[in-house]
Amino acid sequence: MGSLITTGAVPQNSTGEGTEITGITNGAVFLDFLAGTITLPEGSSTPLVRVMSKNLNDLGLQQCNSIGIWMSDADATYQIGSAVSLSDHQLNHVICNYGFNTVRIDIPSNSTPDNTNQLYFMASTDGWLGYSFPRISHQAGVVQGTSTNTSTIYLSKHVGAYNQFLITTLNTHATNSIDLIIEFSEDGTAWFPDQGYTTAVAIAGGGTNFNAFASEVEHHFYRVKINSTVTDTHGTFDIHYNFVNDRGSAFL
Repeated sequence: MGSLITTGAVPQNSTGEGTEITGITNGAVFLDFLAGTITLPEGSSTPLVRVMSKNLNDLGLQQCNSIGIWMSDADATYQIGSAVSLSDHQLNHVICNYGFNTVRIDIPSNSTPDNTNQLYFMASTDGWLGYSFPRISHQAGVVQGTSTNTSTIYLSKHVGAYNQFLITTLNTHATNSIDLIIEFSEDGTAWFPDQGYTTAVAIAGGGTNFNAFASEVEHHFYRVKINSTVTDTHGTFDIHYNFVNDRGSAFL
């Protein structure tokens, strides 16, 4: 029976052993299974170099033989070892019966804020991954900010391969209201207001008032724009987002 290798515990970060890595910017992520290290792009949540739960050197081995990877942006590209390259608009991948000791994941600059990408992996020294890799996955997070006089993008995500989209915007200011617009795009360039947001939706102050957006319309991009309802009277807010995929994995 082989060994499973995943993320190791990181005391400096809230994520523990075996959990997903969050706060990743665009750029290249390097997984080195020989040394047992995960190197994140500059600007990601610290520490930029993390450890895996095990490494091949300590096991006296030269390669893994199967892996499951979940990456929150389906436009990411993968280099598994020296021969397998993937760019197929999937969130989940499971590869079996293939030897490798390095993986490179290139994350595109699709997100605002940029450091909201997430990654999870589970590799095995067995030829068949001895782990039930998730068939349902989601990307969730919170973006906080303060409105200005200009309608400003505070959250923008490429949501290809997800099929449910939940965005809840909470006005956390005691008195001041904010104006909200949610837009969609198919190419990341031309943007259109979603139904119900062709004019800005005001969210009153008070600390508990919110707007809940939920859709199963599979546009390629969604974004959130906010401005102060009254000039120079700004409000604070939390944007809670959750994008869900229940289509399963790509097996190779």
